[in-house]
Amino acid sequence: MEFFAKFFEKVSMLGFIVSFAAYFLGIKFPDWDFKMKLKHRSILTHSPLALLFLIKLYEQDQNEIFRYFLMGFATALSIHFIFDLYPKGWGGGALLKIPIFKISCTPKVTKTLLILFIALSSIIAVGYTKNTMEFIYLFSLGILTILKDMKKEGKLLRPFFSYTFFLIIIGSIKYKEITEQILRGINFITSNITKFF
Repeated sequence: MEFFAKFFEKVSMLGFIVSFAAYFLGIKFPDWDFKMKLKHRSILTHSPLALLFLIKLYEQDQNEIFRYFLMGFATALSIHFIFDLYPKGWGGGALLKIPIFKISCTPKVTKTLLILFIALSSIIAVGYTKNTMEFIYLFSLGILTILKDMKKEGKLLRPFFSYTFFLIIIGSIKYKEITEQILRGINFITSNITKFF
C-alpha cells in the first residue's frame, strides 16, 4: 500500500491512464501497416517515424499529459521492435520494407535498423520520464508485456534480456539512483557468492 501511495505521488492518475492507453496503442501501431495497405514490416510503421512526429507536436505545446503519452507510446514501440528482432526465421515477412523504393531490406540491414529503432525508442521513453518512479513504471510495463506475450510470441529470454539491457543502461545514464541500486545488487550477489565458496 505504501508503494502505491509513493507511486501516485510521483505519477499522476491521469498520467498513468494516458501512458497506459498510449502503450496499448503503441504496441499495436507497427502492425497498422496491414490497415494502411502497406507490406508487412513497412518502415513507415516499423520505425520511430510516428514517434518523431509526435515529439514535434509535443515541442510546440509541452503539455504534461502529452509527455505521458510519449513515454507510453515510445516504450511500446521499443517492445514491439524487440519482438520483431527475434522472428522464427528471416524470410520475407520478417524483413523491413521500404515502400518508396519497393524493396525489402536484407536480414543484416533489418537487424541493424531494428536495434537502432529499439535504442532510439528506449532513449525517448526514458528521456521523457521525470523521476525514477516513472522509469520503474515503464520498465515494469515492458517486462509484464514480455511475460504475457511469451507464449504467443514463442520467445522469452532474448526479448527479456534485450529490453532489460536497453532500459537499464539508459535509465542508469539518466538516474544515478538506478546505478546505485545495480551496484548494491552486484555487491550483494558477489559477497554472498564468496561466502558460499
